[in-house]
Amino acid sequence: MIKSFSKQGDLILKDTGKLKVLRILLIVVEIIGVLAFLCTFPVFNSGNIAGLTVMSLLLLMTVFWNKMKGFRESRAGRFVITCVFVFLILGFCFAGFLSVNMARACFARPEKPNMVVVLGCQLWGEEPSPMLKKRLDKAYDLLVKYPDVPVVVTGGRGDDEVISEGEGMKRYLMRRGISEDRIIVEDKSTSTYENIKNAFSITDSMGLSRDITIATSEFHVYRASLMAKKEGAGEVTSAPSFTDINLLPAYWVREWLGISHFFFFGD
Repeated sequence: MIKSFSKQGDLILKDTGKLKVLRILLIVVEIIGVLAFLCTFPVFNSGNIAGLTVMSLLLLMTVFWNKMKGFRESRAGRFVITCVFVFLILGFCFAGFLSVNMARACFARPEKPNMVVVLGCQLWGEEPSPMLKKRLDKAYDLLVKYPDVPVVVTGGRGDDEVISEGEGMKRYLMRRGISEDRIIVEDKSTSTYENIKNAFSITDSMGLSRDITIATSEFHVYRASLMAKKEGAGEVTSAPSFTDINLLPAYWVREWLGISHFFFFGD
């Protein structure tokens, strides 16, 4: 088996005839991948790190494949190459599975929301960051369309924040004309899981339904929906906001890691 994978690698990347063209195409794709993650700066998170690491290693392996002949033909080399190919195949399949579900979750739109829950994101000073503003604007559109629907704004105060995210979101919606008596503030949470868990604790005490519409970024909807259902949500629908295209690779890959963490650890 190890020899088989090694031979397949030789066939894919050896500089002979048409396969040389394929090797060049792989290099181009890998360079584009590296640049895609570099373009997300100044945003720097686990998505950048994972994406840059994988794409850079693939690029180096493709560029120096022919010079690695001695290593490839050794027993250790064949083992390493087999592991890399298996990891890539399984990884791409798993990432594809997650991406399909992340995209599908964004299409679960409500006919009429029962309650809108806005998930926390960073404040800049006392004002919502651009990403949080987009989430709030999506919630605002629903609140204007359905004036009897309440909204829960979630998020505690981070070390670099002046006020809690929940309070910052409340002020933003009130400035836009949403009545204070429609806004329920959850201001203790430090994670998505706590956003939802704490929100339900408050709304349960008020006798409100557990049918919710989650207002968050498009990459975040699927994981948030899974967490809501784990916490006993009824019908879960979404009001996704859309991330700037240059930032999406970092957040999308980070979300793969977040969903994987949820699958293994449940939070």
